[in-house]
Amino acid sequence: MSTAPRVTIVTVTWRSAGTIGGFLAACPAGMPVIVVDNASPDETRAIARAQRPDAQIIENINNLGFGAACNIGLEAARTEFVLLANPDSRLSEAAIAALVAAAEAHPGHRLVAPLLLDAEGRPVRSWNAAQPRRRLLPRDRGAEPWPEGPVCVDFASGACLLLRGADRLRFDEHFFLFYEDDDLCARAGGALLEPTARVAHAGGRSSPPTLATTWRKARCMAWSRLRFTALHGGGAAAARREARARLLHHAGKAAGHALTLRIGKTVADLAGIAGTLAWLRGRPGH
Repeated sequence: MSTAPRVTIVTVTWRSAGTIGGFLAACPAGMPVIVVDNASPDETRAIARAQRPDAQIIENINNLGFGAACNIGLEAARTEFVLLANPDSRLSEAAIAALVAAAEAHPGHRLVAPLLLDAEGRPVRSWNAAQPRRRLLPRDRGAEPWPEGPVCVDFASGACLLLRGADRLRFDEHFFLFYEDDDLCARAGGALLEPTARVAHAGGRSSPPTLATTWRKARCMAWSRLRFTALHGGGAAAARREARARLLHHAGKAAGHALTLRIGKTVADLAGIAGTLAWLRGRPGH
């Protein structure tokens, strides 16, 4: 019987020196690992090499964005399955085995996702209805039952996803950051959530917070939201209407935050305006 690995782990890093060591330490021994680094200016690559000398480190000259870097890792993998996981997640052999078993039991699903746990080990509702319908639903999901077995979902977080190596499903590289997993799930016809596969995910810690990072993330989120609406939520006309509403929304919030000296939130809303204007003018999202 063949003992060749069936799963390759792919993670994308950018300024991830604080998380990549712990991520790689948790990856099962003997399982191929690919780290795609988006030109990190810190010690991310050195830490990765020291922690996991057998890992394949792919060094991008520039920051290509999350989806584009994931695609590079998917192309480099040579196994039956590929597990995409953020560097602030913690994998286990048991969780990976449960994901593979679910994929084998449900071959019609192109994406299989675990149940994510927060930093305290509590389960997180990391799946949801599809956008833009999700925006119309109540944010409080406390009464929603936790799944007891595999369940089909419209959306599952891209923090950890299992794909089939032979599948040509790839990220839309126009999404530099944010909504790329929404788009992937939409094109895949949803995902299968396997709640027995549990993966810890700190969330938002793949790179350290700075005002520059806040600006980039908020700008990307605003732009990507509109691209997603144009593709899956009513077309370009609907996206333009949404853009005009978002400009007013961000402008009002930015003014209020500036008056109360909430610098980080002011920066985020100004970046939201910049991202919205960039989309309206046909410019890139980063």
